[in-house]
Amino acid sequence: MSDATFEIASDEGLPIRGNLQMPDGRARALVVIVHGFKGFKDWGFFPFVAEQLTRHRLAVCRFNMSRSGVGASLDSFDRLDLFEDDTYSTQIADLRTAVHHVQKRLHLPTFLLGHSRGGGVALLAAEEIPRLQGVVTWSAISHVERWDEPTVRAWRKAGYRDEVNSRTKQVMRMSPRILDDYDANSERLNILAATERLEQPLLVVHGVRDESVPIAEAHAIVERARDGSMVTIDNASHTYNAIHPLIHVPFALTLATEVSARFINAYA
Repeated sequence: MSDATFEIASDEGLPIRGNLQMPDGRARALVVIVHGFKGFKDWGFFPFVAEQLTRHRLAVCRFNMSRSGVGASLDSFDRLDLFEDDTYSTQIADLRTAVHHVQKRLHLPTFLLGHSRGGGVALLAAEEIPRLQGVVTWSAISHVERWDEPTVRAWRKAGYRDEVNSRTKQVMRMSPRILDDYDANSERLNILAATERLEQPLLVVHGVRDESVPIAEAHAIVERARDGSMVTIDNASHTYNAIHPLIHVPFALTLATEVSARFINAYA
């Protein structure tokens, strides 16, 4: 397996940093991993998943969204100024840019694998991805409006909302820009409508004891898909019982990775 790093510019001119990992021998397909809210390419299970997928003869790209909050350090939230103004539209554009970059090098059928918010972003971006053969979501959100009306009103009144990172204990401030983005682009940012338009096969993976995204959202997604299948994993949390750093590999994570690899190879 080989692992090459890259740095490219987003539509805003911000750095998108990533890895492209190649299997030994000829790759059957390209998998682009999409991290979620307060996630990054080197968080917890992402390096493990990428390595395991290469063992299935798949090329794998994982990258940090330009406004993920993780800068040149690659392992800490050292650019909270960028995180503050992140939006769904920015993430869709970043995904499109990263895919374009790796597809210039690899002329392979392409799959998206998104976790949590990244699963929703993968579905929203799918119709803009050339040579797309399928989508895999892990613990995906089914709608982008995650806050109730009182929260939104308070957010707009204050001009910001603070999210506490339970792992690092950092206060991660969010401006109303993400709210403005949804208000201006609500039709484009409708995950279930995007799922209905998806022409490629979809695999929905979800943990039964997901504490962050209710499993009902997984059912809502797969029910809208033209060609969808669903795998639920008993006793699996939102992160498939993995933590950061990945000290040991939980069975739930191994299972999620294996069913995803089989799905991808079946349609590659």
